[in-house]
Order: sequence, then C-alpha cells, then structure tokens
Amino acid sequence: MHLIAIGDIHGRDVWKEVKEKPSDKLIFVGDYVDPHRPIPDDRVIRNLEEIIEFRRQEPDRVVLLLGNHDAQYLHFPNYSCSGYRPDLQSVYGKIFQDNHDLFQIAFQYKKTLFTHAGVSGKWYSHHRDIWPLFPANTFADTLNSVYQSEHRDVLFEAGAVRGGSDRCSGPIWADKSETQRDYFIFHQVVGHSRVPYITRMGGPVASITYIDVFDTQVDIYEVFG
Repeated sequence: MHLIAIGDIHGRDVWKEVKEKPSDKLIFVGDYVDPHRPIPDDRVIRNLEEIIEFRRQEPDRVVLLLGNHDAQYLHFPNYSCSGYRPDLQSVYGKIFQDNHDLFQIAFQYKKTLFTHAGVSGKWYSHHRDIWPLFPANTFADTLNSVYQSEHRDVLFEAGAVRGGSDRCSGPIWADKSETQRDYFIFHQVVGHSRVPYITRMGGPVASITYIDVFDTQVDIYEVFG
C-alpha cells in the first residue's frame, strides 16, 4: 500500500503537482479555504470545487479530511476560528454542505492514523467514557462515528493554546505543542501546525509527523506498507 498525504491547502493549487503521482490513497488533511496569503476568492472557490470533483472522480483513492477552517463553514455558526470570512459563508457553506458526505474526520491504515491536527493522549483519556460507545474495526472509524453522533462537539474542542477554553484540544484543533510529546499510540500524520519542513517525532512504536509545509515548500508525506 502506497499512501500520499497532502498538507493544508488554504486555497493553493499545489496539490495538482502530485495528483498524478501513483498511489493507492491520496489523503488531504483538511483546511481547503482561508488563505494565509492573498489569493483571489474565485480561485479559492474554484480550487475547492476541483478538489471535491477529484474526490468524486476517484472515490476509492482520494480521502478528504475535515480541518478547523472547513468545519466553521460546514457547521456555521459553530466552531469558528481565525481567518473566518463571513462574506463567503453562503458560498463556502453551500459547497461544504452539498458535499458533506465526502469529508471525514480520520483515516487509518494499519497503525498509521491521519487526522487534521492529531490525537493527544490527554484528550483521549479525558473522553475515555465515549470510546466504548462506538466500537469499530479502527480508531479512525470510531472518530468518524463520533462525528455522526450527538457527541460530535468533543472532536472540535480547542484548548487555550489555540484560543479555546477546553481542557485540551481534539483532532481538529490540537496544536503541535499539545501533541509533540503526548501523541496517542499510533504513527500519526497531521497538518494544522505549520512547520518549515516535514517533521517527525517518535520511534518505531509510535510517532507523529507534521506535514503543514506549503507556506515554505511543496512537499508531501509518503507511507509505504
């Protein structure tokens, strides 16, 4: 199995440089909108629509994870964050809502777990009573089931380091400072926290790799297994 993970897009079309690269799975880790640098609105919209169309054309290969910048438009008025564009709520909101079934919280292959921001041990332990309610083959399946349930809010918790008031951050909001020494027992691949180059921490049993690098370079993360 050959997996490619693409970091936070934020309106950029750099994903097109790797879309034809052979792979069994191509995983976008979320944050498709709200550019950090000026990009015309029509280009951001068109780019989001093209990513969604790519997913529809290759449903067995392309995985779209949900990021915090996407969730605020999909679930408005909940889960707001910095960079929010109220003037684009109707446009972005409709795109995400019309295609909500194409997005998920997590993807897992064997012991490699992909989420937007990562799962910390503290957050997992804080909600230990929830996990038995959602038995599944993989922890990613559990997270995706929680997203479809009345417990969804726990996934969007944001701790103080990201401007929230929760005890710790969930897999949409966890900051690198929360996960780099307290990552849950998988080989995690995450975006969300910007890094100058793809950065891996951990060992052979568990690790976390940060891939939000598109502000400085076009790079992808590949997994062979």
